[in-house]
Amino acid sequence: MEPEAEAEAEGGSAATGGTGLAKGLGAFVVRSLIVVALVVLALALWRLRDVLSIAFGSVMLSVGFSGLADAIARRTRLSRAWSLALVVAVALGGMGLAVEVFGAMMAAQYDELAQKLPRSLQSITAWLNASPLGREVVGMSDNALKSAAAGPAPRMLARFVAGAGQALTYALVMIAGGVFLAIDPERYRQGVLVLVPRARRARAAQVLDSLAQGLRLWLLGRLVVMAAVGVLASLGLWAMGIDAPFALGLTGAVLTFIPYVGAIMAALPGMLIGFLQEPIKAVVVAVLFWAVHFVEGTFITPLVQDEVVDVPPVISIFSTVVFAVLLGPVGVFLAAPITVVVILLVHLLYIEDVLGEPAPVRRRRGRRLAWPRLLRRRGV
Repeated sequence: MEPEAEAEAEGGSAATGGTGLAKGLGAFVVRSLIVVALVVLALALWRLRDVLSIAFGSVMLSVGFSGLADAIARRTRLSRAWSLALVVAVALGGMGLAVEVFGAMMAAQYDELAQKLPRSLQSITAWLNASPLGREVVGMSDNALKSAAAGPAPRMLARFVAGAGQALTYALVMIAGGVFLAIDPERYRQGVLVLVPRARRARAAQVLDSLAQGLRLWLLGRLVVMAAVGVLASLGLWAMGIDAPFALGLTGAVLTFIPYVGAIMAALPGMLIGFLQEPIKAVVVAVLFWAVHFVEGTFITPLVQDEVVDVPPVISIFSTVVFAVLLGPVGVFLAAPITVVVILLVHLLYIEDVLGEPAPVRRRRGRRLAWPRLLRRRGV
């Protein structure tokens, strides 16, 4: 080969190698920037977790308001705007009326609870002091309380007061956000869909509609269950002669929004009050709450939520713990609806779209039930 040809070949290979090196370096830089952007996004989402919780709560309220408004508009001559105004007015008016009618009675009963719970704890302490093992337990508890009072207790009290004010502010923002989302949900739906590639936009619309319908059905069923548990628990405690039965029943109804864990939390105040009256009544109250939740789980929940996505008990319990750690107290109440949304997304986007299999069905009392069939039947 001539010297000139060899020089040209060497120059060409060097140029090719330089171009390949530049492309490889450019791809590495792009990948590094993507990783950094993802890390920054994750940190930003973590810092904004309270905002995300409020946003999810607003979406959940919006789904409920929109569902009721659409149902009223279909069955009456009212427009959707007037139907939504009626729903919001009835909801807020009902809350105000409940506070006006039952507020004084509930405040008196909660005040009674605040006075009786310490006496219940004193009675339990006296009962424990009757045995050597009990005295050891009481001594350990006293030491722990003294250490807490000397150390973190004042800070915890101040944090609790600040948290209560923050929770009230979050609740007001959540309600306002839910109302504004319900006024024009299609606008925000289209805003989300425009971010999806055109080829996947139709499927994304189906997924959003399925999520809204599934969450709406779950929320409606949960509200029915809460009302039933509150009425049954209040009547049962009143019949047994337990002090402050309606306050305890209301507490049980609110805590029922938390599946499984809420049932245990709801029984504890009633058991303490019952123990103060008569030690045996603590056991009777525990049996009453067990019976109420047995009726709820056996008859009421299957009736109102038979074809909504089924969340296994273990997943419900662990999701409550996980979201409580991630989101704080608000995560305890939002854990169940977030879990419902996650399960629906897994069914729709992974089981159906990726695996190409039909979504799982569940059997109860010999009937074959599937939440996708219900959604399709309702036009989703």
